[in-house]
Amino acid sequence: MKLARVTKKGNRSFYIEFLMMTLVPLIVCGIVMIMVCSNSVRNGMTVEAEEDLKNVALAVRMAFDEAYPGEFKAVAENGGIALYKGETLISDKYDLIDGIEQKSRLEISIFSMDTRMLTTLKDKSGTRLTDISMETRVASDRIVQDVYHDHKSMFYDNVSIDGVEYYAYYEPVMSDDGSTCLGMIGVAKPATELKSRINSSVNRNIIVMLLAILITSFFILRFANSLVTVVKHMLDFMKNLADNKLDSKLNPSVVQREDELGEMGRNLNSLQIALRRLIERDVLTGLFNRRSAEKKIDAIEDSGVRYCVAIGDIDHFKKFNDTFGHECGDVVLREVAHLLNDGMNKREGFVARWGGEEFLLVFVNAGIDEAYDGLMLIRQALHDKEVEYDGHIHKVTMTFGAAEKTDGVAINHLIRAADDKLYEGKQGGRDRVII
Repeated sequence: MKLARVTKKGNRSFYIEFLMMTLVPLIVCGIVMIMVCSNSVRNGMTVEAEEDLKNVALAVRMAFDEAYPGEFKAVAENGGIALYKGETLISDKYDLIDGIEQKSRLEISIFSMDTRMLTTLKDKSGTRLTDISMETRVASDRIVQDVYHDHKSMFYDNVSIDGVEYYAYYEPVMSDDGSTCLGMIGVAKPATELKSRINSSVNRNIIVMLLAILITSFFILRFANSLVTVVKHMLDFMKNLADNKLDSKLNPSVVQREDELGEMGRNLNSLQIALRRLIERDVLTGLFNRRSAEKKIDAIEDSGVRYCVAIGDIDHFKKFNDTFGHECGDVVLREVAHLLNDGMNKREGFVARWGGEEFLLVFVNAGIDEAYDGLMLIRQALHDKEVEYDGHIHKVTMTFGAAEKTDGVAINHLIRAADDKLYEGKQGGRDRVII
């Protein structure tokens, strides 16, 4: 995905800050969730294994109690130790524990004190551990202490038997009166099998969590890129405004949004209009000011079309200010500006306040005769106009001088020619159009 470039704030971009506020917490949260879930899975499966081992150990005890009534006891005979249950010799009775092992798939051992007397555990050659050596028959010191001496049922997740790691549960076998520990019942499960299941479940959870993080990150990146692109459009637009490029356009995708960014974009457009009006327009009359008029004439000149310019001046304007005050003069200026603007709206061109009571009119795609006709219509509209101020009706007239653009004539010379025609009209009695 191509990411938008953004203006930087200090040494860090807005895009990076946004990602720091979204992706980083997501990743941290994801890592924590993975650790917590993995630990929960591991603990849950370990507890489940403990319960399974415990239940089988109890089932073994119940099966032997039911099959052979009486207590477990070890008896020295024939130079060795024999295990009895009640009056029955069980040292060689493997049918019961082998049957339980086949159903539960768990290894079972029965101890007399600390010595393994019966077991389903076998070495690689298939020999039971009770038939190999005393080392494989005796439980570890830790198990003997916890279970045999302290009479506690214990679960271990790291028991080593004949070099193999097991999860194991040991249950003490107590005498009928509960005062003496006669031995132990041990149930074990190879650690590799359970750890493989745990790792498989943990890995599956990690993959699911990582996929969720990746998918969420993808949508966050898309949203961030979209958001930053909108911000970039607004930054570029504001930069253009700051560089006085007031004709620049804000990307339409911004103002089309229905959220706060869209509202900001619409406010920027309103700001642009206000700035253009403030910079390009005369405050009193609302017409283009002299600076804007000069730029518009330059643009017309560059286009190569023919045009005419006219300078209009309000006749005897000073009397309005001197006799009735400057507020009256302002009213007259506004009314005249409105009338001139209406007159120019009917044709191609524009009108601007040139300075004081002078106005510039530009007729585009028009010759001097067309300009003359237009100015005469405006002059007649002024004759028909009555300006009211403070209960008095004032009649306003204007004198116009116009000139047509010809090849080789500079703009300032063209305007000066129109101004000379205006002066001629003033000297000739005012209220007239001179071309």
